[in-house]
Amino acid sequence: MSASRFYRKIQNSAFSALDWLFPPICLGCGMEGVFICNDCFSKINLLPRDVCNFCGSYTSKQGKCAQCHNRQLPYVGFRAFAFYDGVVRKAIHHLKYQNDLTIGRYLAGFLEMVYQRSTWETDMVIPIPIGEQKMQQRGYNQAERLAKPFSERLNLAYSSDALIRINETSSQVGLNQDERRENVRQAFVARANQVNGKRILLIDDVFTSGATLEAASLELMGAGASQVHCLTLAKVNRLIV
Repeated sequence: MSASRFYRKIQNSAFSALDWLFPPICLGCGMEGVFICNDCFSKINLLPRDVCNFCGSYTSKQGKCAQCHNRQLPYVGFRAFAFYDGVVRKAIHHLKYQNDLTIGRYLAGFLEMVYQRSTWETDMVIPIPIGEQKMQQRGYNQAERLAKPFSERLNLAYSSDALIRINETSSQVGLNQDERRENVRQAFVARANQVNGKRILLIDDVFTSGATLEAASLELMGAGASQVHCLTLAKVNRLIV
């Protein structure tokens, strides 16, 4: 058994012990034993299969929707598990603010489901980084809590420092799409020695306007990545301004 597989086995045993000592509670109805019970899962607003490769909006044709038809984007595909409402929204809030390691591993399973339905090929998984101020306040990056267990499930290379955030950005809440894009412009730097020639899978918790993923993908491609795909747990159904 390799050292990495042995480590994962020990880690999984530790999480199983934590679940036994502190069993999860359904975020939708409060049932003990699971983060999302079957009944609450059946109410999740899943993204349909026929969605735009760039924004996740519904389209009757595979590829681009009418809004993205003339846009040139640095990533070649986007998918999300569900819309950002109901129990999925509660799960992401729990992931971001409760410092619960086990829910990240649980939610990574949903990302795996979406990824396995795709035809994407990936050399490296990278989480969207957060700024130093948020890291100091929160103590962790919620995107890492999704990306790392996801990469372990699929035995994919993972890096948390191949892409770093160099500029603190103001809140995106209340900004329109153009303002969001400007807010995160030049916010990231990619390490060319890690990403050059690689097919990258970027992972984040929520897709709102796509501005963050676009800025990060542009930097990765500029550093020599051969291709970038983007995967998030949720997508906001419409941009609220």
